This record gives sequence, C-alpha cells and structure tokens, in this order.
Amino acid sequence: MNDSLKAYVEQYVELETGLQELVLMQCASLCAQCTSVCCDAVICREAIESPFLKQVHQQADLFDEQEGFLTPTGCRLKKGRPSVCYEYFCDNQFFYQSDDRHAGILQILGSLLFHATRNAQGETPLLEIMQEEELDRLDFQRLEEQMKESLQALETIRSFYRNGTLPEHSRIALKRIHIHTEFDTPAESSAHHYPG
Repeated sequence: MNDSLKAYVEQYVELETGLQELVLMQCASLCAQCTSVCCDAVICREAIESPFLKQVHQQADLFDEQEGFLTPTGCRLKKGRPSVCYEYFCDNQFFYQSDDRHAGILQILGSLLFHATRNAQGETPLLEIMQEEELDRLDFQRLEEQMKESLQALETIRSFYRNGTLPEHSRIALKRIHIHTEFDTPAESSAHHYPG
C-alpha cells in the first residue's frame, strides 16, 4: 500500500466512523422498532469483493456465505461497509424527520462516503475497482479533494444536529456533495436541493 492510499484509508475510516455515529443517532430508535430488516447478505458481498473495502475492514475471514457479515444484533463490520449501507434510508426514516431540511440533511449525510470515493479512476467509483494492483494508481488528487469536501460536510452536519442552525457557508459545503442517482429520487432530491 503506497503512502497516498494509506493516508486515504485513514481519512476514510475517520469519515465512516463519524458518519456511522450520526446515522445511528438519527435512525437507531426507528430501526429498532422495525420488523423488516433492510440489511441483506447480498450487500455484504461488496465488502469482500472490493479490494479497497478489504483494506479498510481487514475482516474478510468473518464473512459467511449465508449471512454475510450480519448477526442477530447487527453488522460485524465496524468499518469498511459498502456505501449503500449508509446511502439507503427507508421511507419511514424520511417521513419521521422533523422537516424537509432534516430529511435533506439525512440524505446528504448518507452520501458522504459515495462522494468521497467517486471518480477514483476516470468515472469509476473506488468501490467498483476490482483489481488490487489498481489501488496504487488511483486519482489521489481528486479523491483527496472529495474526501476533504465530505469531511467538511460531516462537520457541518454534526454542527447542525448540535445547534440546529445552517449558516450560508455551511449550505455551500453541503451543496458540493454528490448523491448517487440511485438514491436521488424526485421526492428526496427536492429535500437535497433545499438547503435554505
């Protein structure tokens, strides 16, 4: 692993840890009451097929063909989960947000890993690069810039959840975050493009 990749992995872990903390704070109580679990072992497969995610979690030996990384009490992986694990929110999560601004913030929060890892090689996202040797030839300048934007947005969202305000410079930081088209539905995109 070259120095650029090593530094990027460290920042990725920092971003994922902060993201996970905020998502749990916003979603855990509703998820705990849910009777249909949205996690699926098929999704877990990305965490062992992606050379980058394997570098992050280093726990491929815990993968089970039937259950993936899932246990009765949640996911075994504390880091290195596929970005979809954070991008997807059920309709209830958006419905029970206190207003459109909170719904939009939640969607942006879930998109931070996707944003940080997109366009790693041309238009190919980092998690879709399947040859380990390619990891040393990534567009680190672009990835580092996107990571910086995601970390700034994470701090903005953390501040928003603490004090409920969103100053103009904070809105600009959030507008930089790209949402995967799969999760940017018309109903949700109006929340994302609020930020006012």
